[in-house]
Amino acid sequence: MHGIHLFYAETADKAYAMLEREFRADIEGYIEQVKPIIENVKQRGWEAVREYTLKFDKVDVVDPRVSREKLREALDTIGEKVRWALEVSIDSVRKYHEAIKPREIVYESMQQGIKIVLKPIPLTRVGVYVPGGAHPYPSSVIMAVVPAKVAGVRHVAITTPPRPFEGFPAHPVILAASYLVGADIAYTIGGAQAIAALAYGARPYVESVDKIVGPGNPYVVTAKYLVSRDVGIDMLAGPSEVMIVASSDTQKHLEQLALDLLAQTEHGALSIGIFATDSRELALNIVDRIALLTKGKSGEFGNIYVFVLDSLEECIAFANIVAPEHLELVGESAIQFIDKVENAGAVAVNTPVALTDFSAGPSHVLPTGGSARWRGGLSTYDFVKLVAVTEVLDLEAVKDLIEAAKILAEVEGFNFHRKSLERFSG
Repeated sequence: MHGIHLFYAETADKAYAMLEREFRADIEGYIEQVKPIIENVKQRGWEAVREYTLKFDKVDVVDPRVSREKLREALDTIGEKVRWALEVSIDSVRKYHEAIKPREIVYESMQQGIKIVLKPIPLTRVGVYVPGGAHPYPSSVIMAVVPAKVAGVRHVAITTPPRPFEGFPAHPVILAASYLVGADIAYTIGGAQAIAALAYGARPYVESVDKIVGPGNPYVVTAKYLVSRDVGIDMLAGPSEVMIVASSDTQKHLEQLALDLLAQTEHGALSIGIFATDSRELALNIVDRIALLTKGKSGEFGNIYVFVLDSLEECIAFANIVAPEHLELVGESAIQFIDKVENAGAVAVNTPVALTDFSAGPSHVLPTGGSARWRGGLSTYDFVKLVAVTEVLDLEAVKDLIEAAKILAEVEGFNFHRKSLERFSG
């Protein structure tokens, strides 16, 4: 049932037990529907993509390609205010990713006679899925294409559902954003068929890519899962999540806390907001404030769960078990535990997540459903291969490494590994 749910849980484990049954997104129910789409596009190419687009989007797309010239035309239609906002956001995101992008590392040991260079080699072709919906999502273009371009990806294509608007095949703000970030081409294809087209190509219009990134609905996520044996993907990102850990000294920021929860749960009925505190008074007040702000329109939001635990330490432990997409720490007492945070897609400290969603710098393409336990958000690292280049500089100095390798080769039964090393060492 959608709404606001209040729990008194004492410990992190008890809190998670109360939450777990509704927290995990599941794609199993979509596989049987999506798999035939993938196979059909793989076998029949553009003909199948066109049929599915007409069936699901009610648009007959003869040619899905949107050239750079057409993207440039869209830029002239969006107005100065929106263009300014896009340019400010792009500049901030680009500067952040320039600062963190992987760089070549040289390890050289003259004592061991060996040199190793770790080279970040950019991917050649990347496809970015940009969701459709009631409104356009230009921020999704920025958050995926900018890090790809900063990483040095040679060809970046975006694909978005066909939404004819004012003479353009998709919303012009999506196309304008694609132009500003330097996307090489845009396609007007949505859904599972778009993912299949990017993975396997759909001649003569769509070329296959090396990796597919970007958020999407459960059909898109399932399609990414199904093609991941043949093409790289970023993650299986599900509905939006936010978790706020707030201390009792945040009573004066009650409105901000409530708005931060609602900002993420307005993504839709499947989105989820979690509020954890050690203050019973704060918990009751946040429930009342959210109820007031959503009066008459609660059905527009996902579920919000409010937990009272015994201490802020337990709140942080709860966050580490949940591993939320977004984690907000609010209040002087709460932010003292920042170094205890182990699992979160992104962390905001006394800062609304909405800022990081659009313009702060880090990508808003983040792990959900607990997958922040093993990865962080999309970044330039997702668009390079870290390749080690090894060179022997001194055969005499490297003899111990060769001898160790020969012994291990023999232990593992690899006779020709040993012979190769013997030949190399003379």
